[in-house]
Amino acid sequence: MVIPFITFNFVANNNNYTMRITHIIGFSLTMALTACSGKESTPKEMPVVAHIEEVNGEQLTVCQYDLLTDTVDIPLSDLVEELQFVKLDNREEALVGETSAVLSDNYVLFLADKYAGNMPCKLFRKDGTFINKVGSFGQGPGEYVEDIYDAQIDEKHGRIYLLPWIADRILVYNLKGEYETFIKLNMRNPALRVAKGTFHIDADKNLLSVVLLPFNHLSIIAWTQDLEGNITHEVPSGHLKLQPTFDWEVIAPKTTDAQSFHIYTYNLRKDTLYHFDTEKGKLLPRFTLDYGEQKIEEHRYYELPNHYYGFAYQKIRKRIALFQVEFETRYFLIEKATGKGNYCRIYEDGLYDREVTLYNNASTWSTSMNGYYHRSIEPLSLLDEIDEALAKHPEWNKEKRTKLEKLKAAIDEDDNNYLIYGKLKR
Repeated sequence: MVIPFITFNFVANNNNYTMRITHIIGFSLTMALTACSGKESTPKEMPVVAHIEEVNGEQLTVCQYDLLTDTVDIPLSDLVEELQFVKLDNREEALVGETSAVLSDNYVLFLADKYAGNMPCKLFRKDGTFINKVGSFGQGPGEYVEDIYDAQIDEKHGRIYLLPWIADRILVYNLKGEYETFIKLNMRNPALRVAKGTFHIDADKNLLSVVLLPFNHLSIIAWTQDLEGNITHEVPSGHLKLQPTFDWEVIAPKTTDAQSFHIYTYNLRKDTLYHFDTEKGKLLPRFTLDYGEQKIEEHRYYELPNHYYGFAYQKIRKRIALFQVEFETRYFLIEKATGKGNYCRIYEDGLYDREVTLYNNASTWSTSMNGYYHRSIEPLSLLDEIDEALAKHPEWNKEKRTKLEKLKAAIDEDDNNYLIYGKLKR
């Protein structure tokens, strides 16, 4: 049996060091699934659970919910290129929490977090070197009152764009973190604000596209404008209108070239993952679940380059201590090309066997429009996970166990966070 081989580089950097996985030799797919979980299923053996329907000339992938049955273990390496493991700069001003991040070719931007002591956005190189903070909390020019909900790094034009949770403008900074200007969001009415919006800027085309929570006092769910504020397209919110509450989310990880999104609510209704066609100014339906006669459960939809991915809560009865737990989260993965899929457990096979989920900001698909998986983890959590993995897998050979023990010995509980990332396979 071949065990993944991991080599760590220690690079001097401001009296700190950077650790990176520089080489990974993985299992074959079958051996990975068998070695880590004992299951024989592979993605190629999953049943066809989805079909294509034509809706107004567009192809919509429809997954039959009752055809999702077994849970299949899938290694992250099937979806993501070689993982990089980076220790972030340890200087006081560089410290970050387990918050969302945006990745580009050369940079990582950790987004502002009020709950982490009003931590502003912080920009790093991909080797973990801290560059500078970007903006700060406050009410002055270039400051943000709320957390940042969406962001974009534009390396070509040397800019960073930030959109707070509630805003009437996008804040523009250079790569030194210096505030330059803002882009006014044209919602026709100057009293209106974008709530939990997602956006993309194409500076070469002088084009900004925005999707927002379609509260029922708004007439639109998406629009395009030039960077001077002149509207080119508007999409009516129609049946997607919602009662105003910030419990809802615009799920838009930007893992493909399309502006893909799903409106997540607790309202249990039939809904769809869409593409916002910015050239035609219309929404294109791309994926949905068909519950048939079954009760609709709370759910989320995501899009990866080659798959649709998501989760649904299922009602169960499981007693934990004195509490009655009445649901569990079940993730599913559907292959676009074949319609094959099932419930799944995606696990990080490059470092150790750990399940990957999308339920929190620290482990997610990055909002970068070019597709990254990333995970930010605090040192104490990482130490706990290594201990758990070593205890869970006594079958791992001496070489793998020694490497994890060496990694554990190199981690200080006072370290800054560690970043694991890799580009999604296309």
